[in-house]
Amino acid sequence: MGDANDFGSFAEAITALGTLNKLESAVSSAIKTSKVPPKEIRKLMKCSTIEEASNTPLIQFIEVLFKKIGLGTLKLSRNDIFNYVFTMPDSAVCRLYPNVSNKKVCYIIAEALQQFFEKDLGIPGNAEELRCVNEGNHVCEFSITLQPLAVYQHVLDSEDRDIIGGLINSQDIPTLAEAMDLHDEEVKYRLEILQRYHILDENYKVTEIGETYNKYGRGMHELDKDFPPPWKDMSEISQAISASTSFAEAFLETTTGEPVVEDVNDDAIVNLVDEAKKSLSFAELISKSTKKEDNTD
Repeated sequence: MGDANDFGSFAEAITALGTLNKLESAVSSAIKTSKVPPKEIRKLMKCSTIEEASNTPLIQFIEVLFKKIGLGTLKLSRNDIFNYVFTMPDSAVCRLYPNVSNKKVCYIIAEALQQFFEKDLGIPGNAEELRCVNEGNHVCEFSITLQPLAVYQHVLDSEDRDIIGGLINSQDIPTLAEAMDLHDEEVKYRLEILQRYHILDENYKVTEIGETYNKYGRGMHELDKDFPPPWKDMSEISQAISASTSFAEAFLETTTGEPVVEDVNDDAIVNLVDEAKKSLSFAELISKSTKKEDNTD
């Protein structure tokens, strides 16, 4: 039977899945009230170091949000132009499965990251868990890889696009700076960002990527909408999360509840967990399980 008992009794597995459903509801509620304005997204994406990125309001907000939901302590560990990596030493999901080893179990945290970037930042991407505490690592590690065109549309503002267009039209940098009324330091900073994103080469010439963006990407850019960032009213988000049942309550139910089912076939436990990963909600999971039982009668 191998590791079939890793998930404990059938009752423990059911209760853990119920807790996961409550966490998913909390994530959904938080994301509905956490849309981030473009200028704050741009601040993050123009950071070249982890230190700079970690000090942006947006990253600090993500860390607070995940903590309030009850998922764990999220920290940024890498910020490449199309990829962000986060670590978490105290994943609440790992604690739901204390007997699981050599397996990644925190798919819900990866999904929460992906939803946040897609729905609140407007940047589609793919998130995955790279490492897990339950595999024997010191931290869980999550990677979110972002769609390049969406990144370019967020990181480049109207002045960046004017610089690209001017250089394509053979204007020199001093002439562009004067026409745009940009100070030397700001011009230098903007050119460095364009180089970092491979829009310009080391000689400040527009690359093939820059020409492609100028031709196809800039026309898809919407005017920046200025609205208050979600951290201006953190209490509203906290209330939304609380209404979905706090993790503290859910976890207490998991750890103190008495088993209500005994002598369940080990295969049922493993199959239930596999189904959970493919199910959108706990209700859907139970529905699948019930239908399977009806078909075997």
